[in-house]
Amino acid sequence: MKTTMVRSALALVLAMPLAAAAQAAANTSAPAAAPEGFKLPFTIYGTLNLNFQDSKMQGAANPALNVNPRTLVSTDSSNIGIRGTFDVAGGLQVVYQCETSAAINGVSVSGICNRNSRVGLGSPVYGTLFYGNWDTPYKATTFGTKADDPFYATDVWDFESILTSPGFNTKTSGWVTGSATPVTSFAVRLNNTVAYHSPKWSGVSFRLAYGASYFKNATGTQNPYLYSACANYDNGPISVGAGWEQHHDGFALVAANPAAALAFGATAANTAGAANVPMHSSDSAWHVAAGYELGWAAGATTLGGMYEQIMLDQSDTPTGSVKSYNRAAWQLTLKHRVGSHELRGRYSMADQGSADLVGGAASTTSGYGASGYAVGYGYFLAPTAQVYLHYTIIQNAHRAQYTFGTAGSPTIAGATPAGADPQAIGLGIRYSF
Repeated sequence: MKTTMVRSALALVLAMPLAAAAQAAANTSAPAAAPEGFKLPFTIYGTLNLNFQDSKMQGAANPALNVNPRTLVSTDSSNIGIRGTFDVAGGLQVVYQCETSAAINGVSVSGICNRNSRVGLGSPVYGTLFYGNWDTPYKATTFGTKADDPFYATDVWDFESILTSPGFNTKTSGWVTGSATPVTSFAVRLNNTVAYHSPKWSGVSFRLAYGASYFKNATGTQNPYLYSACANYDNGPISVGAGWEQHHDGFALVAANPAAALAFGATAANTAGAANVPMHSSDSAWHVAAGYELGWAAGATTLGGMYEQIMLDQSDTPTGSVKSYNRAAWQLTLKHRVGSHELRGRYSMADQGSADLVGGAASTTSGYGASGYAVGYGYFLAPTAQVYLHYTIIQNAHRAQYTFGTAGSPTIAGATPAGADPQAIGLGIRYSF
């Protein structure tokens, strides 16, 4: 009997670690359920959007500056982020978001929260007031409406290659400025922003933003700041929007006219080699847009349009330098969805504008216009996943330098010589979560 008891005890000792291991395995395969009503205090979201792209540039006045076809994998504004709200006193919420570029092609990897990111206070009744780094209201006037870009305002197919741009190799940008780093674009992600976004009242809403004068120089002679606003009516099949933006000491004409006025038709005698170093500048733009979705037996057709004026001005420049440059532009968009298939198209046109020179010298802007075409097809594998084929071309007049506003080969985007015509075709996949 004693032997039996010893054996039983030994068996129990050996069985204990096996039972513990089994329990651990059970815990691993079936984790404890979260308490009822529990949820994460934030949402993880993102868009992964890559395309295999072939681009080239032909038609330059100097044939040596043409660019033969080259390929790349473009990340097309891919991003990942977290956002959420937290209830506090008085019916208010803390609103927060941290969005980061997802450079999953391994090129231009950068730090966290480098895209639309903010923290602020908001409520469904009073709207949201926040600080951060965010697209200006002007840039985002049509985002998410029936007047939106059929090509998602990303990559080389972006409508901002012509609209929001005065030409002169302008690309979309952040707000880091001074006469040495001018901001030419009106498609700005605004750092040091103070912004207010209203609620929507029967389809009506508005947004305001101020870019703080963080980049004011030590002597105060250059004081960059920005104002931006938009108003929208978005209800059912109809969208209407208007936007306005002003850049104080953004110095857009320094980029457009880096030496003097020769690019605008002045003579060498007018410029006398004087550098274009203004004391101050005031650059502004306004636009109106509309879109309408028509549902019928053959699917859903969305038509959109936008008209824009850009006005660039600078002061205290040498005689013969450009004092102001104004140009108008417009676009028409089309999107047709039937089942899982979507056809996309856009036509854009910028006129040659007009310029005034300091001292009243003769000026001409002949040859500074451009037109742009984009066509595409998308097939939706699921509501949040699609494959697509897009093509775009910018046709510059003989002096114009409109370029790909977002992404693209660095030998073309932001480096387009006068009169050249950038074009690209890409096969891509887009997934949002």
